[in-house]
Amino acid sequence: MLQKITIDQLTTGMYVVEVTRQRGQVKITSEGYLKSASLLQALRDKGVLEVIVDPSRSTVELPGDEVVKTAAPKPTKTPLSQELPKAADLYLQAKQLQQKAFSDVLAGKPIQLAPFQQCADGFIDSIFRNQDALLCISQIREKDAYLLEHSVNVSILMTIFAKYLQLPDEQIQQLATGALLHDIGKIKVPDSVLHKPGKLTDDEFVLMREHVVYSRELLENVPGISPISLDVAAHHHERLDGRGYPNRLTGEQISMAARMIAIVDTYDAITAQRVYKEGQTSLTALKILRKDSGSHFDLALVNQFIQAVGIYPPGSLVRLKNHKVGIVLETGVEATKPIVKTFYHARFKRYTEVEELDLSKSKHADAGIDAIVRAEELGIDVPKFFRQNLLA
Repeated sequence: MLQKITIDQLTTGMYVVEVTRQRGQVKITSEGYLKSASLLQALRDKGVLEVIVDPSRSTVELPGDEVVKTAAPKPTKTPLSQELPKAADLYLQAKQLQQKAFSDVLAGKPIQLAPFQQCADGFIDSIFRNQDALLCISQIREKDAYLLEHSVNVSILMTIFAKYLQLPDEQIQQLATGALLHDIGKIKVPDSVLHKPGKLTDDEFVLMREHVVYSRELLENVPGISPISLDVAAHHHERLDGRGYPNRLTGEQISMAARMIAIVDTYDAITAQRVYKEGQTSLTALKILRKDSGSHFDLALVNQFIQAVGIYPPGSLVRLKNHKVGIVLETGVEATKPIVKTFYHARFKRYTEVEELDLSKSKHADAGIDAIVRAEELGIDVPKFFRQNLLA
């Protein structure tokens, strides 16, 4: 049932059908999701006073008689060096939580929601203190740990994405929780399919697709699970053109939460090292998302996701024009000129003295980024370097 609300009750994530009261003449050319705080402010500036929204398509609960509460103040930004150890601990705890949940499902035990919500809260606090820390940690992947790391990484990315979109606090937590649990159903997929070191057959792919159904069935029985968290898990493989699964939803049938998880889930899957394929660079993943926008992904959300994580996300391995190789630590003041810690020389194929460079302040033309590279191409042990030089 459609609901009429005031402009003060309108928040990002709601699906606006039409404007019903305004100062002056206001035209909305098409209905749709209110995706950012800037769009909300634009409606205010145009004199919109009242709108009709569709609760069934909105990704946040609509207000009743209560006044919408003001968000609590966020933690002030902390230096990366202080946040990295905390982020590393959070990441390890999240992986252990994933392992326990998989074991519980296999043993027929119920999923406990509270630990996942607490984990999501930890991610949110860390990301508001300094999102570069968890982004860095999420890029230091371990071999053969995809099943555990993927959902953790997706939750981190989802939180960063939702923060960039300035979504309400409660919604961010529900999105992050759903992302942590979105692949829980994979534990019911046969190991011979889940860990197959090659291309799946048509029959095996049918079995793999069932993990979404399993995730939904498992989470539907979890007391207290929010509709948004469930939506994230149940629809992360739906695509705008109807070629996704399991329900072949199309266009506006797909909520903003499901559109967001489709983007971040695909991004992490492309960049991850898998048993059957090499991981691609973040730049390659972003190009694929842009190429498939319109048919698979929401173009406006893809563009916003790129802004949220950056062209050179922290944790990326980059080769400079002078052949030095380093890890992107922070995005810096310019998107194309991050802060990089170099430690290797690609031409001489040897480790070098560790040096931190703010490329936005460098006066040398050859200190710019030439390309994002993969550690496997150079034989670099990035986790070892990370532990010795950034977490020591």
